Amino acid sequence: MSAELTRTAALFRALSHPARLGLLRLVWTQEASGEGLARLMNLAPATVSHHLAQLTEAGLLTTRQDGHHRLHRAATATLDLPLGDLVRGAATPPASSDPYEGRVLRAFFKEGRLTVLPAQRKKRDVVLRELASLFDPGRRYPERDVNTILGEVYSDVMTLRRELVGLGVLAREAGVYWRPEATPLA
Repeated sequence: MSAELTRTAALFRALSHPARLGLLRLVWTQEASGEGLARLMNLAPATVSHHLAQLTEAGLLTTRQDGHHRLHRAATATLDLPLGDLVRGAATPPASSDPYEGRVLRAFFKEGRLTVLPAQRKKRDVVLRELASLFDPGRRYPERDVNTILGEVYSDVMTLRRELVGLGVLAREAGVYWRPEATPLA
Protein backbone atom coordinates (compact mmCIF):
# COMPACT_ATOMS: atom_id res chain seq x y z
CA MET A 1 0.00 0.00 0.00
CA SER A 2 1.35 3.46 -0.86
CA ALA A 3 2.32 6.05 1.75
CA GLU A 4 -0.26 8.43 0.28
CA LEU A 5 -3.08 5.89 0.82
CA THR A 6 -1.85 5.24 4.35
CA ARG A 7 -1.86 8.99 5.13
CA THR A 8 -5.34 9.37 3.65
CA ALA A 9 -6.64 6.46 5.74
CA ALA A 10 -5.05 7.96 8.88
CA LEU A 11 -6.77 11.26 8.15
CA PHE A 12 -10.17 9.55 7.85
CA ARG A 13 -9.51 7.49 11.00
CA ALA A 14 -8.76 10.69 12.90
CA LEU A 15 -12.07 12.16 11.70
CA SER A 16 -14.07 9.03 12.57
CA HIS A 17 -14.80 9.84 16.22
CA PRO A 18 -17.54 12.28 17.32
CA ALA A 19 -15.36 13.78 20.07
CA ARG A 20 -12.60 14.58 17.58
CA LEU A 21 -15.09 16.26 15.25
CA GLY A 22 -16.37 18.28 18.21
CA LEU A 23 -12.84 19.32 19.13
CA LEU A 24 -12.15 20.44 15.56
CA ARG A 25 -15.30 22.55 15.58
CA LEU A 26 -14.22 24.24 18.80
CA VAL A 27 -10.74 25.13 17.49
CA TRP A 28 -11.75 25.97 13.92
CA THR A 29 -11.57 29.76 14.38
CA GLN A 30 -9.66 30.20 17.63
CA GLU A 31 -6.99 28.47 19.68
CA ALA A 32 -7.82 26.62 22.87
CA SER A 33 -5.90 24.70 25.51
CA GLY A 34 -6.52 21.04 26.22
CA GLU A 35 -7.83 21.91 29.68
CA GLY A 36 -10.29 24.43 28.24
CA LEU A 37 -11.44 21.95 25.63
CA ALA A 38 -11.96 19.29 28.30
CA ARG A 39 -14.25 21.66 30.21
CA LEU A 40 -16.17 22.66 27.06
CA MET A 41 -16.63 19.05 25.95
CA ASN A 42 -17.29 17.76 29.48
CA LEU A 43 -14.62 15.08 28.99
CA ALA A 44 -11.70 13.99 31.12
CA PRO A 45 -8.47 15.87 30.28
CA ALA A 46 -6.75 12.55 29.49
CA THR A 47 -9.48 11.69 26.97
CA VAL A 48 -9.15 15.09 25.29
CA SER A 49 -5.37 14.73 25.24
CA HIS A 50 -5.71 11.38 23.47
CA HIS A 51 -8.04 12.82 20.84
CA LEU A 52 -5.85 15.90 20.32
CA ALA A 53 -2.85 13.63 19.76
CA GLN A 54 -4.78 11.66 17.14
CA LEU A 55 -5.76 14.86 15.32
CA THR A 56 -2.24 16.27 15.49
CA GLU A 57 -0.62 13.09 14.19
CA ALA A 58 -3.03 13.14 11.24
CA GLY A 59 -2.03 16.73 10.45
CA LEU A 60 -5.45 18.15 11.34
CA LEU A 61 -4.33 20.33 14.26
CA THR A 62 -1.52 22.76 14.85
CA THR A 63 -0.17 23.20 18.35
CA ARG A 64 1.98 25.88 19.91
CA GLN A 65 3.31 26.43 23.40
CA ASP A 66 2.10 29.54 25.23
CA GLY A 67 3.59 29.70 28.70
CA HIS A 68 2.19 26.76 30.62
CA HIS A 69 -0.36 25.85 27.97
CA ARG A 70 -0.29 24.13 24.61
CA LEU A 71 -2.78 25.88 22.36
CA HIS A 72 -4.48 23.94 19.58
CA ARG A 73 -6.08 25.15 16.37
CA ALA A 74 -7.59 23.38 13.37
CA ALA A 75 -5.27 23.05 10.37
CA THR A 76 -7.91 24.56 8.10
CA ALA A 77 -5.77 24.27 4.95
CA THR A 78 -5.83 20.49 5.36
CA LEU A 79 -9.48 20.43 6.28
CA ASP A 80 -10.40 22.54 3.25
CA LEU A 81 -9.17 19.83 0.85
CA PRO A 82 -12.10 18.51 -1.19
CA LEU A 83 -13.15 15.05 -0.03
CA GLY A 84 -13.43 13.73 -3.58
CA ASP A 85 -9.90 14.91 -4.39
CA LEU A 86 -8.53 13.03 -1.36
CA VAL A 87 -10.32 9.82 -2.29
CA ARG A 88 -9.28 10.00 -5.96
CA GLY A 89 -5.71 10.93 -5.04
CA ALA A 90 -5.94 14.31 -6.78
CA ALA A 91 -5.04 16.00 -3.46
CA THR A 92 -2.32 14.77 -1.16
CA PRO A 93 -3.11 14.52 2.55
CA PRO A 94 -0.61 16.10 4.91
CA ALA A 95 2.33 14.07 6.09
CA SER A 96 1.71 12.96 9.66
CA SER A 97 3.82 14.53 12.31
CA ASP A 98 6.41 12.23 13.83
CA PRO A 99 4.45 9.85 16.12
CA TYR A 100 7.57 9.18 18.23
CA GLU A 101 8.03 12.88 18.89
CA GLY A 102 4.37 13.23 19.85
CA ARG A 103 4.60 10.32 22.29
CA VAL A 104 7.75 11.74 23.89
CA LEU A 105 6.23 15.20 24.32
CA ARG A 106 3.02 13.75 25.80
CA ALA A 107 5.08 11.62 28.19
CA PHE A 108 7.28 14.44 29.51
CA PHE A 109 4.99 17.49 29.40
CA LYS A 110 1.94 17.78 31.63
CA GLU A 111 -0.24 20.89 31.48
CA GLY A 112 2.50 22.78 29.64
CA ARG A 113 5.25 21.94 32.16
CA LEU A 114 8.18 19.60 31.73
CA THR A 115 7.83 16.95 34.42
CA VAL A 116 11.37 15.58 34.16
CA LEU A 117 14.24 15.97 31.71
CA PRO A 118 14.60 12.61 29.92
CA ALA A 119 17.79 10.67 30.57
CA GLN A 120 17.79 9.01 27.15
CA ARG A 121 19.57 11.26 24.64
CA LYS A 122 17.07 10.76 21.79
CA LYS A 123 14.11 11.69 24.00
CA ARG A 124 16.04 14.57 25.58
CA ASP A 125 16.75 16.02 22.14
CA VAL A 126 13.03 15.93 21.27
CA VAL A 127 12.23 17.81 24.48
CA LEU A 128 15.03 20.33 23.94
CA ARG A 129 13.89 21.08 20.38
CA GLU A 130 10.39 21.67 21.71
CA LEU A 131 11.78 24.08 24.32
CA ALA A 132 13.85 25.88 21.69
CA SER A 133 10.61 26.70 19.87
CA LEU A 134 9.83 29.06 22.77
CA PHE A 135 12.49 31.41 21.38
CA ASP A 136 12.16 33.48 18.21
CA PRO A 137 14.90 32.78 15.64
CA GLY A 138 17.56 35.51 15.59
CA ARG A 139 16.13 37.47 18.54
CA ARG A 140 18.62 38.19 21.35
CA TYR A 141 17.62 37.29 24.91
CA PRO A 142 19.50 38.35 28.06
CA GLU A 143 20.08 35.44 30.43
CA ARG A 144 17.41 36.62 32.87
CA ASP A 145 14.78 36.51 30.08
CA VAL A 146 15.91 33.00 29.12
CA ASN A 147 15.59 32.00 32.78
CA THR A 148 12.07 33.47 32.95
CA ILE A 149 10.91 31.70 29.78
CA LEU A 150 12.41 28.34 30.76
CA GLY A 151 11.36 28.73 34.41
CA GLU A 152 7.72 28.75 33.33
CA VAL A 153 8.25 25.23 31.99
CA TYR A 154 10.86 23.65 34.30
CA SER A 155 12.63 24.66 37.51
CA ASP A 156 16.22 23.67 36.60
CA VAL A 157 16.87 26.46 34.10
CA MET A 158 20.66 26.16 34.31
CA THR A 159 20.58 22.58 33.04
CA LEU A 160 18.13 23.52 30.29
CA ARG A 161 20.30 26.44 29.15
CA ARG A 162 23.41 24.25 29.07
CA GLU A 163 21.61 21.45 27.20
CA LEU A 164 20.02 23.82 24.66
CA VAL A 165 23.40 25.38 23.88
CA GLY A 166 25.08 21.95 23.79
CA LEU A 167 22.54 20.69 21.24
CA GLY A 168 23.08 23.82 19.17
CA VAL A 169 19.46 24.97 19.18
CA LEU A 170 20.45 28.03 21.24
CA ALA A 171 23.68 30.00 20.97
CA ARG A 172 25.29 31.99 23.77
CA GLU A 173 27.82 34.79 23.98
CA ALA A 174 28.54 37.15 26.88
CA GLY A 175 25.31 36.31 28.73
CA VAL A 176 23.11 36.78 25.66
CA TYR A 177 21.25 33.87 24.05
CA TRP A 178 19.59 33.45 20.66
CA ARG A 179 18.16 30.73 18.48
CA PRO A 180 20.20 30.56 15.29
CA GLU A 181 17.94 31.34 12.31
CA ALA A 182 19.09 28.32 10.31
CA THR A 183 18.41 25.87 13.15
CA PRO A 184 15.87 23.22 12.14
CA LEU A 185 13.83 22.09 15.14
CA ALA A 186 12.18 19.08 13.60
